[in-house]
Order: sequence, then structure tokens, then C-alpha cells
Amino acid sequence: MTEGATSISRPPVISEEVWAAFKAVGHGDLLAAVFQLNDDETKLVLKDVVDIKDGAWPSLEALFDPQQPAWAAICFPYTTMSGGIRSKFMYLSWSPDTLTRPTFKETIRVKSIGIMQLGELSEAFATAGAKRIQANDQADLEIENVLSIAAKFERDEINRDSIQRLEG
Repeated sequence: MTEGATSISRPPVISEEVWAAFKAVGHGDLLAAVFQLNDDETKLVLKDVVDIKDGAWPSLEALFDPQQPAWAAICFPYTTMSGGIRSKFMYLSWSPDTLTRPTFKETIRVKSIGIMQLGELSEAFATAGAKRIQANDQADLEIENVLSIAAKFERDEINRDSIQRLEG
């Protein structure tokens, strides 16, 4: 086995800044934290965070580059028509269909499995009961699509006004 093949099979190391951002999102202090691999693809690092505020969703969507895979922890707030306040913790894996390097696509697929299904971060998301989203194009990142996943088993009707403030 080549040296590169060995490193692909190991989950990347999770940086301390990723853990801190993950916890901030989990506590509802941030709307989202976006992570990416470092240049040698051995460590998951923090790309950016998005505060919970009006108009924040477009800022979050803009962090996903069509040539760069990324992962995000999202605390998705919404309310129901009966006044119920919800905040769904979500884990998004961004592997764009537009990646132009086929070998990189395979590397990312394997790394994504390592991040999502193995290792400490996967366990933390599972413990938090996070919903998982696989996004491959910009349409997958649209707020309505994310809401449909967040509220999939919601019994009450969703108050659409509650997410419009995130759209700006």
C-alpha cells in the first residue's frame, strides 16, 4: 500500500478550534461552523463561523466553494405555528458535484466517511442527535431544503416567517 493510500484510510485529526466551534454551535451561540481539510488533508480545521442574526443564511451558503469539500455544524432555529420553538442540530457534508479532480473526489469520499462515521467528531454528532445532510450542489444548501430535513418529523405546521429572517 502506498503512503498516500494509508493516510486516506485514517480519519483526519480534529483541531481544537473545530471542537470549540462545534460546542458553540451545539449550545446555540452560533448558527453554524464550517470546517475543511488542511492542505495535506490530515487535519480538520475551522474555515469560518456564522453568527445567529437576520440575513445569516446567505453568508453560510457563500462559505461552500464548488471546488472545495467542507463540513458544517448547524444549529437550525425555527418555530411552529402553535408557537413551539425548535432548534435542530445538523451536520452537513459538502462534496460538490463540480469537483474537477476525480482522484480528489475519491479522497474526499473516504475522508468524509472518516469524519461522518468514524472518530470523535462523528461520536459527538451522534450523541447530540444531529440530523445529517449530504449536499452536492447549491440547491441542496437552500434554506427550504435544509428546513425540510430539520422538520421532517415535525407534527405541527412550520411558521415560515421564522426562517425568513435568516434569509435576510
